Amino acid sequence: MNHKIAILSDIHGNVTALEAVIADAKTQGASEYWLMGDIFLPGPGANDLVALLKDLPITASVRGNWDDCVLEALDGQYGLEDPQEVQLLRMTQYLMERMDPETIVWLRSLPMLEKKEVDGLRFSLSHNLPNKNYGGDLSVGNNTDKFDQLLDEETDVAIYGHVHKQLLRYGSQGQQIINPGTIGMPYFDWEALKNHRAQYAVIEVEDGELVNILFRKVSYDYEAELELAKSKDLPFIEMYEELRRYDNYRGHNIELLTSLIEQHNYLQEANAFLQSIKTHKG
Repeated sequence: MNHKIAILSDIHGNVTALEAVIADAKTQGASEYWLMGDIFLPGPGANDLVALLKDLPITASVRGNWDDCVLEALDGQYGLEDPQEVQLLRMTQYLMERMDPETIVWLRSLPMLEKKEVDGLRFSLSHNLPNKNYGGDLSVGNNTDKFDQLLDEETDVAIYGHVHKQLLRYGSQGQQIINPGTIGMPYFDWEALKNHRAQYAVIEVEDGELVNILFRKVSYDYEAELELAKSKDLPFIEMYEELRRYDNYRGHNIELLTSLIEQHNYLQEANAFLQSIKTHKG
């Protein structure tokens, strides 16, 4: 039997890119989809993004670190002293104004690790490490011993996301490791390789054998995505504009975040959201 599985990771709220990837996956004959986490933010996608996913035959999903950030914000784990936490509070507020609460229930239900078997071939799926969906443990330049953390004796193929780079390599015992890249937030260290295309992968399993691994880069109208974000009043739009036009997201730049928070009065909005969370929890 032949299986073509599209692997989608790191959408980050980019609906326009996701639409293009789904259209391309259909032309590739994908019969099912695996979702590798980081679904929402910093892009504007909310209910519209969920609607696209609900139309797909998704047979496996795992939870990413940005997904956890949304849940942590909703659980009142963030304060107002750290500019990054203020940003996440304000963006989670934005997301919840545009998304059905049932999606949060689904997000909470997603595991960190999912095991799949396709015609006897054993897959391990995780956003980053099986027990840690954040951090730089699996950066593409790391040594093989780091990647061995994805593998055990019951895994033939490990798939992960998180690092926003397409990757194909082996563990020290010969198991396959795949990263499909990112749909919504491409990063490139080498200038000549930069492009705005959305990344994903298609794997083909036939009679228990992994016969094809296809990395795809799909063009889409990134200016239309930016205009969509502006029309929907996306917070921190300046950062999203830089991401869309220059493939650069300065989410760890405290000086920039502080400036934008002061400029747009995000602190007051984040505080109001935080108080509403505390009231609801109380």
